[in-house]
Amino acid sequence: MKNAFASIVVAALALSSTAFAAGNYKVDVKTPTDAKKGAPAYVMIHIEGTNGFGMNIDYPVQLTITPPAGVTVEKTTQTRADAQKFTKAGLDFMVKITSADAGQKDFTGTLKFAVTDNKNMAPAAEKISFTVTVK
Repeated sequence: MKNAFASIVVAALALSSTAFAAGNYKVDVKTPTDAKKGAPAYVMIHIEGTNGFGMNIDYPVQLTITPPAGVTVEKTTQTRADAQKFTKAGLDFMVKITSADAGQKDFTGTLKFAVTDNKNMAPAAEKISFTVTVK
């Protein structure tokens, strides 16, 4: 049910994207372009391995989001159980936000995860930041 809901939400939203990359993974943050004050909006955070690496599905993943003043995040810390998808091919977190007022909202956060090529494991703690413009 959670995956079906995420698919519907992502399909219904117009999104913009910010990418972060390292040698063996990439992080893509998709923010809504139609966020409205007082209404829920959704940010999708996707991680996948690159250069022969895939997600290490045994590693304890965690996403922590710090919202700006006036914005609530349904769950500021998410783990494996909260992931919309967590396979060797990728990891997706959906972040539900609601802003009390309009304007540019700057978020920060940290992703903890690991990628592997079945010989080497590469744990990572990636700092992320993204902006949502609320109308």
